[in-house]
Amino acid sequence: MNGNVHNDGAAKPVAYILLGPPGSGKSTQADLFGREFGAVHVDMGAALRAAAGEATPFGEALSEIINTRRELVPDGIVRAILENELRRIGPSRPVVIDGAPRRESQIPSVMSAIVGSGRELRKAILIDLSEEDAVERISRRYSCGVCGRKLILGADLPTRGSACPSCGSPVSQRADDTEEGVRKRYRIFRDETMPVIDDFEKNGILLRVPGDRSAEEIFGMIASAVRRK
Repeated sequence: MNGNVHNDGAAKPVAYILLGPPGSGKSTQADLFGREFGAVHVDMGAALRAAAGEATPFGEALSEIINTRRELVPDGIVRAILENELRRIGPSRPVVIDGAPRRESQIPSVMSAIVGSGRELRKAILIDLSEEDAVERISRRYSCGVCGRKLILGADLPTRGSACPSCGSPVSQRADDTEEGVRKRYRIFRDETMPVIDDFEKNGILLRVPGDRSAEEIFGMIASAVRRK
């Protein structure tokens, strides 16, 4: 495990932000990053979906935003959930944040949460991917609700109606993983998140890597840049 992202003496622990359109493999890269550098993966999408799945008025309202309208959640909710995740992790571990900020107005809230947790932002990493590649990748993604295995149509599943090859249970897609849902999410990324990318690039902290490579190739580029700081 490389020590470059760890706290060294009096230095602050660091944070990294992962950005990219749907299907760019942010979660995969965050997991690889965590294993290599000891950083905790803060998956904002998963945290928001978990909150949206709660049988509460807040959860139902959040589900309406995420699953029905397929819109970005209000900035205040993003900040509150990110602060809660960073408190849960504690102040000493480096983190890689996947899923925020997703619009320009969220930048101050996300930066406030990072600084408030005692960390400093080292780099924002963009995994660049075209809309057509995003649609092709995501429309083939399935998962098993029983054993949790992630599956790819055409590789792990011969047909859309196939059962999980590991446990034989039915498989399903996320509610927003249809082609229509992916294209809407990509448009939101283009319209809402590109200004975030422009801001980080203007401030000299953006690392841009191509997303049309294998996961191993993409991570190799990210890791090399991180080690160079």
